[in-house]
Amino acid sequence: MLIVYGGSFNPPTRAHLELVDKLKSKFKEAKIVIVPVSKANYTWKDNLVEDKYRMDMLRLEFPELLISDYEMTNGEYKGTYELLTSFKKYDSDIYFVIGSDNLSQMPLWINYDKLIKEFKFICFKRPTDKINLGVFKEFKENIKVLEMNSLISSTKIREDVEKYKEWLIPSVYDYILENNLYEVKKC
Repeated sequence: MLIVYGGSFNPPTRAHLELVDKLKSKFKEAKIVIVPVSKANYTWKDNLVEDKYRMDMLRLEFPELLISDYEMTNGEYKGTYELLTSFKKYDSDIYFVIGSDNLSQMPLWINYDKLIKEFKFICFKRPTDKINLGVFKEFKENIKVLEMNSLISSTKIREDVEKYKEWLIPSVYDYILENNLYEVKKC
């Protein structure tokens, strides 16, 4: 089993760490790969720091996991379906991690119909989110829902790193300060 965990990780937080710990606990035999999105391909995310910084922070956060630069090095974005298809050469039993907040947007994704037919999903539900598995139509059995009790938000951290620094592991917090990311001023 291969679990592909994609996201912007802008910055990676203790919530991302908690999520990975839950995955390791629930799916003990699975291999987990982290795939950050590419700044070049996600132009609607205007506050995304450069790919290099997010890759470095992910390596600090998850030194034992594979951090893939797939989306950063494969040119034009072709969607999650193409990403997961490319990982089939490593394992045919692939799960993609998705937050419940993104579930309703899935029908808008590139190759959505193929995606839900060919792959499985692990959906993390925050306490404040409602889940509607209707987007999966007859493929509801392809999704596992896990509870996530954290309300940690990368958005809030970007808005005020000092106020929310406890939501970051120390090495990521130090990296943010050292590189003056998210408009943080060095003390």
